[in-house]
Amino acid sequence: MTTVAPSASARRVGPRSIISVASSTADTRSYAPAKPPPAKPVTLAKRILFPALPPDADLPPLLLSPAAAPQLNAELYDFIALALRAYVNTWWTKITRYDKEFLPEITRILTAVIRTLETRLLATDLSPLIFRDFPTVLAQHWIDYRNARAKLHTSYAAGGAASLPQLFHQLQPHMAVSADGVIDQVYVRQAVDHILKVCLPPEDYEPEAERYIVREIILKVLVGGVLPRLTQPWFIHKLILDQLGPEKPPSTVADQTTPFGRPVIQRRSSGHVSFQALAILILSAVQSVSGVCLALLHAYKQARDTIKKVNQRKGPHGTDEPSLNATPSLPGTLNVPQKAPAAPSGSLPRVPSSESTSFVHSSSRTSTSSNVPEISPSPSPHPAPPPPPPIPDYAHPPLALLLTILTPPPSSAPAASSSSPEHASFATARALSHLLTLAASLASPFLARLLPYLLYTHVLSPATLANTVRSANRALFPEGWPAPPPVDPTPEEQAEMRETLRRRLAERVPGAVALLLGPTPAARLATVDAALAPLDDAACNAHLAVFILDLILLTVFPELGVKDEV
Repeated sequence: MTTVAPSASARRVGPRSIISVASSTADTRSYAPAKPPPAKPVTLAKRILFPALPPDADLPPLLLSPAAAPQLNAELYDFIALALRAYVNTWWTKITRYDKEFLPEITRILTAVIRTLETRLLATDLSPLIFRDFPTVLAQHWIDYRNARAKLHTSYAAGGAASLPQLFHQLQPHMAVSADGVIDQVYVRQAVDHILKVCLPPEDYEPEAERYIVREIILKVLVGGVLPRLTQPWFIHKLILDQLGPEKPPSTVADQTTPFGRPVIQRRSSGHVSFQALAILILSAVQSVSGVCLALLHAYKQARDTIKKVNQRKGPHGTDEPSLNATPSLPGTLNVPQKAPAAPSGSLPRVPSSESTSFVHSSSRTSTSSNVPEISPSPSPHPAPPPPPPIPDYAHPPLALLLTILTPPPSSAPAASSSSPEHASFATARALSHLLTLAASLASPFLARLLPYLLYTHVLSPATLANTVRSANRALFPEGWPAPPPVDPTPEEQAEMRETLRRRLAERVPGAVALLLGPTPAARLATVDAALAPLDDAACNAHLAVFILDLILLTVFPELGVKDEV
């Protein structure tokens, strides 16, 4: 019998030590290939606007300001990419599908335009536009609409034949709007062409093909989509309803039953007050008082911090300027007056004007009591400082607009007797408006700093602008492509939308202020209805839209304005 010797592989191997296991695992990990980092997703903007960029490279910044948020750059790039793919790439690929440089070239031109606009917007203070010009134009729109409506079916309306848009056009004539409310494309095209001429370098402005394409894209979006939609009354009502938020459902009384269908046992209150109820009442009162005190303390701290930031703020955009009295590079910059430096002791007093000088001379001739010799003023070694600029008035135009909106015209105002409660209510509202105007006049120097601070901190902040561009992307390009034109609501739906807006606005007015709109719910609804009436005609709203467009263009591009030659 032969015995087969066990092979070496079949030999029993003893247990491996911990050191050997660890070393073998380490050797395996050291030789394992490292996982590559996950590749960045190629966005639509990178694929269309910058096809030559490496996949891992970031997009170049569109806005050069250090305060611009990266989200704002990304949203602007997405908007440009979606617009070019929708309005340019669809017909350019039919001409040639192999050219990949046309869209990047348009992007380069749009980048130059956007950066020039950014520079101008940073150099221009928008506070006069927001707090002075816009309220003035809106108040005039309300006044002219009510005057035109009062002339309907009278001898002032060409014997009753003129319509409301025609009467309104006579009060607010504009070369860019017809009497029927049609906006002239030639006017907007010339304005856009001037913007391109200012923003583009000469070598980019000279090629007509590229300039015309960019101009027509902007014109198509502005005149073909944005302005006609914004002038529709139902669209304005929808925007206001969206800002008010969803309506809360009316509260309903729940069934007083248990989940098993049995009625809930209710305890009858006894005639005497128990100790438990008294303790609950005291604790609830203490909790309410402490909550009010905490709210007042928080409001005081926030107001103190805000006042400190407003007083430390020197520029309209939060940048430190050398002097608030410095002459701005563009008109419209906020200049809050400071105390003029005292004149040096050796300098002569200010030379009076010609009118005051003639008055002094005439009085000296007629006077017989004294003969004072005239002293000819010698030139001063130190010239007199220029007078400080006037304090900008940012409180009165919004208050005047609010008073105009909430004051119904005489035809729709509630009734007429001076002793009626309606007349007393409107008299109280006017008295309150005058008190607010007086308080705003006293606080005008501080409001000249506070309102611009709130504007640039909360309204024109980078986060707010990024959310606005994102909302515009979703509204104009849902699912990446232009949305089909929405079906306009029927007249019945528009009337229902307006009635809902009127009711919700009347409900949102606080109780203490609601009495100023009228003593009864019907009077308050009539006041709100009269406030919404000037937005009920699309042709009249077209005039308002063009005037607002002119204000924006003249603020950013003051050279577009016509100067009066003397």
